[in-house]
Amino acid sequence: MGNKGVSAKLVGVTRQVVAGACPPLSGSRTASARPSNDAVGESKAADAVLLPADLIGGDETIIFAIKPSLWYVVFDSTNWVLAALCMIAGASFCAEFVNLSEPQFMSAVLAVLSLRVGLALLRWVSRFYVLTDRRVMRVRGVSRPDIYECPLVNIRNTTVTSSFPEALTRLGTISFITTDPADSLQVWRAVADADDIHNQIRKAIERAIDCQPRI
Repeated sequence: MGNKGVSAKLVGVTRQVVAGACPPLSGSRTASARPSNDAVGESKAADAVLLPADLIGGDETIIFAIKPSLWYVVFDSTNWVLAALCMIAGASFCAEFVNLSEPQFMSAVLAVLSLRVGLALLRWVSRFYVLTDRRVMRVRGVSRPDIYECPLVNIRNTTVTSSFPEALTRLGTISFITTDPADSLQVWRAVADADDIHNQIRKAIERAIDCQPRI
């Protein structure tokens, strides 16, 4: 169920990043999305995905846009699955308590669980982790996009950790410690090949810092 390799996803094109190249200093970040097609150094090729059309500025380059592993659906539904198993185990008592027959009660539990897993699947479908030559972003939202973004130069530190379920499935969580006191910690959860992804992020941060104007 876990993703093997980096399933990097881009807006309608396959691209890579020119290592060491500095992004332009001018231009709008809210123009229609036009990821670069330039040939490229060390990054991996990527498939196309749908991202909000105004997410990327015309002079901004997408390094990668990835999705969490499909294990995210399982992790997101774990509490509900455990609760459903407990209710099914005590179906005879619970059914009497809510004035239903045991088959009716079990059908109701399974129906609710199916809806919750379906919601988790929709949340997975709508979630992307995006790295550009300027920003890291987390895109989520079933009905409307909820976008978190942070300039690379505002990231103080990054770490890779794994919860017990993630360690079992060879996934990781990438954490970003930023200079924003109101929102100093952001995470990318259930990332496949987290160490490789983390290395790409560190390289992008270093390039962004090196390309800042010197006063």
